Amino acid sequence: MFHARRADLMETSGLAAAGLLPVLATRGRVSEVLRGKRSISKEQAKRLAAAFQVTADLFI
Repeated sequence: MFHARRADLMETSGLAAAGLLPVLATRGRVSEVLRGKRSISKEQAKRLAAAFQVTADLFI
């Protein structure tokens, strides 16, 4: 789900891929999530929601 909305969310929030490191922990994981190669856990969805100031349901 994040992969589908990533460009809009990142542009609106002004976050770059590096800004997701605190949420996803590693550059490799950030890259995989952004490319749609890795799914997001519920905990990561909660942290992404906080970073983008949206509800976690958007990522689940």
